Amino acid sequence: MQKKKTGFRVFPKSITMVIMVLCFICNKSVRTAEAQSPRLPVEEVEALREIASQLGKKDWNFSVDPCLNDTSWAPPKSDRYSLYTNIVSCNCSYVPDGVCHVTSIVLTGQDLAGVLPPSIAKLPCLTQVSFTRNYLSGNIPLEWASTKLQNLSLTVNNLSGTIPAYLGNITTLKLLFLDSNQFSGTVPPELGKLVNLELLLLGQNNLSGELPLDLCPIMLNLVRAASQ
Repeated sequence: MQKKKTGFRVFPKSITMVIMVLCFICNKSVRTAEAQSPRLPVEEVEALREIASQLGKKDWNFSVDPCLNDTSWAPPKSDRYSLYTNIVSCNCSYVPDGVCHVTSIVLTGQDLAGVLPPSIAKLPCLTQVSFTRNYLSGNIPLEWASTKLQNLSLTVNNLSGTIPAYLGNITTLKLLFLDSNQFSGTVPPELGKLVNLELLLLGQNNLSGELPLDLCPIMLNLVRAASQ
């Protein structure tokens, strides 16, 4: 009696092994591509390009995603260059798509000789900027008034002119360091709107006049913060 044929075919072990290897390679390639795919929005990458140009910074590597911890964006710390810092930090936990946003730019002790970049305002989640110990000139851009910065350090630069009144619009500021520059004129009363301010440094400039009474409320906050 003739056996009825089934619809199944048994593959040789060698073919089965090849299929398994190919599946493994494909899965690994997909995971690698996902891991290396850009996670920072294109508009923020372009903003960083503009910032680099405005600062005179030439060593950021735009061939890699700024949020992948490449050494040109976040090099290992070294005690040898304690005053030199070169860090761009991102937050990649935003939902629902897990997109990254730049949250901090710290470039200290780099002898940057450009100007403060207006394009800082194009980074919507940026909360910290430090350009301490450079040779940046000019004044603080008006565009910064729309930011949500919490920490801003511009200590030891060549900034000049009057301290802009529109800094009072950045009500999220907790730290504001403008010391050791060439600012002149009086302290604007609009700084009194910085109700969250905990640290304020204005010394070693060419400022004149008395502190405005509008600063009294925040001065009390500074005293409380210092006593904690």
